[in-house]
Amino acid sequence: MMNIKKSLRIGLLKCDSFIPDIKNKFGDIDTQFKNLLNSNTKSMDIDLSVFEVANDHFPSKEECLDKQKFQGFIISGSKSSVNDDKDWIKKLKEYIRFFSENNVKTIGVCFGHQAIATALGGKVSLNPKGWTVSDYKIDYIKDSNFEKENPLVFNDILEKQQHQHLNIICINKEIVTEIPKDFTIFAKNERSDNQAMYFKNQFYSFQGHPEYTPELIKATILSRRGIIPDEIIEDGVNRANNSNIDRSTFANGMIDFFNEK
Repeated sequence: MMNIKKSLRIGLLKCDSFIPDIKNKFGDIDTQFKNLLNSNTKSMDIDLSVFEVANDHFPSKEECLDKQKFQGFIISGSKSSVNDDKDWIKKLKEYIRFFSENNVKTIGVCFGHQAIATALGGKVSLNPKGWTVSDYKIDYIKDSNFEKENPLVFNDILEKQQHQHLNIICINKEIVTEIPKDFTIFAKNERSDNQAMYFKNQFYSFQGHPEYTPELIKATILSRRGIIPDEIIEDGVNRANNSNIDRSTFANGMIDFFNEK
C-alpha cells in the first residue's frame, strides 16, 4: 500500500531579509523555514506561502480566515525591534489582534514572539544581560500546564527527548518582560524568564530560532562585528561548534500545533 503524505498549508509573515552574503550562501529567511518544516518526521508535506510583510505585502484577511488556504501562520524574526515606529510593524500587530479575535493559529519566532506579546498587551524591553547569541538550553516549566493543553506538541518537543530541556539557537538583545493576559510561559533559562509562551491552542512562540542551523548562526554573528561585542561573538561561535539543536523536534511540534484540535 502506498504511503500517502498529508499536507499542511502555512503562511509565513516574513519580517526581514538576510544580507546578500548570507542569502547567497544559505538562502533567505523563508528558505530556513522551508528546510525546518521539511525536516519533520511525520510524513507531512508543507506548502509555505511567503508574505513580505516588511514590504507591506500582507495576505488579505479573507484569506487568513479560509482554512482551506491556510491552517495558520508563522511570524519570522527581524533585525527590527517590535518597539520601532514603523508602519508595517503597526500593521503586523493589527493582524495579530485580528488573528486573536478570529482564532487563527499563529507561531512566533524571536521578533514574532515579541510582536505577539506587544500586540496583545505585553511588553518588550532590552535585556539587562545583553546579547544572547547562538545555542542555549531552555528549560521546561513543569507547572505551566503546557503538557495538558498541548499534549501532542509537548510529546514532540519534550517527552520524546526524555528530559526537561531542549536546545535552541538565539540572536537577540530584547526580551518579553510582560506577557499578555492569559498567556503562559512554558520555558525559561538563565538569559530570560520567558523563552517560550503559549495561549490555549492559538498562539505558540519562542524567543529563539528553531529554523537556524549552527553554520547559519556563525555566519550571521560574524557578519555583525561592531554591533555584537567580540567576546560574545567568540562565545557564540564556540556554542555553535558544539550545538545540540534538533530541528526535526521543533518541526514536529510546529506541525502538531497547527493540527491539534
